[in-house]
Amino acid sequence: MKFTTKERQETQKAANITGIYKGYTKSFGFVITPDGEEDIYIAEENRCGAMNNDAVTARFLPGTRKGKREGEILFVDERANETLVGTYDRQKTAGFVTPDDERLREDIYIPLGQDGGARSGARVLVRVTKWPEGKHKAEGEIEEVIGYTGDKDLDIKVIMARHNLPFDFPEDVKKEAEHINKSVTPEAGLRDYRSRQLITIDGEDAKDLDDAVDAERLPNGNCRLGVYIADVSRYVKTGSAIDKEAYKRGTSVYLVDRVIPMLPEVLSNHICSLQAGEDRYAMTCVMEIDKTGTVVHADIGPAIINVKRRCSYREIKQALGEDIVPDDLVPLMPVIRTLRELSQTLKDMRLRRGAVDFDFPEYKVILDPDGKPLRMEERQRSEAEQIVEEAMLIANETVAAYLEKGDNPSIYRIHECPDAERVKLMETILSVFDLPVPAAADVKPEEFQRLLSLAKGTAAEQVVQTVALRAMQQAKYAAVNAGHFGLASSCYTHFTSPIRRYPDLLVHRLIRAYDERYNEAKISARTAFLAAAAEQASIRERIAVEAERDTDDLKKTEYMAPFVGEAFTAHVTGITSFGLFVSLDNGIEGLVHISHLREDDYDFDEGTYTLIGRRGGKVYRLGDAITVTLAAVNKERCEIDFVPGTFETLADLAKFTAARPDSRKEKKRAVPKRTGTERKKLTCGGKAKRKKKSPKGKKRGKRGGR
Repeated sequence: MKFTTKERQETQKAANITGIYKGYTKSFGFVITPDGEEDIYIAEENRCGAMNNDAVTARFLPGTRKGKREGEILFVDERANETLVGTYDRQKTAGFVTPDDERLREDIYIPLGQDGGARSGARVLVRVTKWPEGKHKAEGEIEEVIGYTGDKDLDIKVIMARHNLPFDFPEDVKKEAEHINKSVTPEAGLRDYRSRQLITIDGEDAKDLDDAVDAERLPNGNCRLGVYIADVSRYVKTGSAIDKEAYKRGTSVYLVDRVIPMLPEVLSNHICSLQAGEDRYAMTCVMEIDKTGTVVHADIGPAIINVKRRCSYREIKQALGEDIVPDDLVPLMPVIRTLRELSQTLKDMRLRRGAVDFDFPEYKVILDPDGKPLRMEERQRSEAEQIVEEAMLIANETVAAYLEKGDNPSIYRIHECPDAERVKLMETILSVFDLPVPAAADVKPEEFQRLLSLAKGTAAEQVVQTVALRAMQQAKYAAVNAGHFGLASSCYTHFTSPIRRYPDLLVHRLIRAYDERYNEAKISARTAFLAAAAEQASIRERIAVEAERDTDDLKKTEYMAPFVGEAFTAHVTGITSFGLFVSLDNGIEGLVHISHLREDDYDFDEGTYTLIGRRGGKVYRLGDAITVTLAAVNKERCEIDFVPGTFETLADLAKFTAARPDSRKEKKRAVPKRTGTERKKLTCGGKAKRKKKSPKGKKRGKRGGR
């Protein structure tokens, strides 16, 4: 059969494969394809200059059977590593940076004069200026010297650089912040709520107090709930240096030992922080809510306010639960009790309509002044947290509905329906329990909530929560409303945290411009801008979450180091082809590698999400209790490794971990599909019971994160 040149080119093009290149050793890597099929093996000589995580186009090698899936990279579509972190080595005529990520493998050549003044041994941030080609190495310039071995908090700064998080504000932003007018005076058109009994409820160490609340019972039996948010849009004007930097950052980042703010301190901790006794400009949402939790009327717009008292979660909890009330809080207790009653009404309303309510424990690493981990603490959500959360949720929903009814474009917080394939997998995994698993077609949030409710308090609870969470999509921002599945809400946005989230700032601007009338061209331009801003904010949010997780993992590995050799009772929270992820009762997670499950040869069954022994038939499932011993802690890779069973001495443990598995196992396990940080993404949190004395802890996300 003969082909024309054009037909042959089209056939070859159709046979090409796009995917992500993953480097594993100096001699080979894999292309991970989006269709979920088996990875494509790429030998070093067929890498075509691709680096780890690059988007590439590849093809199967001529003469290679497709089942073998061996190929070559034709070209790199998109580079993933424009900047990287590594260690600098200064030589006579040039320098080189060895990347921290061992999967990048090759050094980056640094010409003299492009070294940023770094000395040998410096940890640096490098920007790649030339990509590897043929025998030529990648070339770059040092953008920042992060520090040297022994420097305080170097490890945190390295994580910041790895995620391209800023260390400081640019000079033009600082200068602009210095000239902000800090006076607050009443103006025509501003609602004046200074006489109301407003309070803030936050953690004791919080500085960016961006929301205040009040509530009172109305004569008709309804409740008036006021949510008053710092009016950042009054100070941060579109196109200003501060605005451009806030857009770039997208969000504040809450690392284990510091906050990287979206806005300069003069805004976040001062003029936009709702300090008690100080007049402040606010954007407000005052709602009348009936006995069913329905908002029957809302007044939304700018105002001037004065908070009467700052309250902490702890003292609100004590006031409501233990009747411990400081004298200056007594006059505000009617407001606080009404807020409690209303928050329960709102929660009941959400659950009736099917909102999904997960109940995972949260842990926090407590550090000493030098950044050393002292202990882990679990934080139990109290009525105080619920009061604030319910107020923020209903305000976000009410503002979203208000903007959607307007004639202008808007921005939304959306949470799309779970992927059908994930729901099918959930059905497979949970088939061993007598529970009503949602059907993959046209799944409803109330079906998820019913499943969680029926599993609560049973042996299946942890497994059900873990698997249900994995089935969910990730919430994001969008210019087109697609509803919020998890909240069972048809319309939702983020309005309550403009100090730390750029989309909230945009929403405040949209409220200000609510009555403006746009022509078709302006509507198109505004929609395009909001779509781009939503995508940017979603990307920055994911980066922030990754950085926060990385710093938590770093301190967790530091904390666990002294416990090597101790035994614990854990629970299985993740299962892969290369082993089991397990969780202790303190939120610590680690890996039991399959090579250490030596009582049998195990195969990973994707259909049932289990590890199954070939000879004895033993099965490991999510939620199974397992006794493990802490075998190793790798601070550089933020990895914690366990082995099954208990050991009398460290020598016995060392002997077990040093023993080589039989050749058949070793051959099968030589190349795990995921290594390093990637493996942590395969597991969700869960409870466990400890066997010996060990740590304890919990991390709480900032309010309104949904």
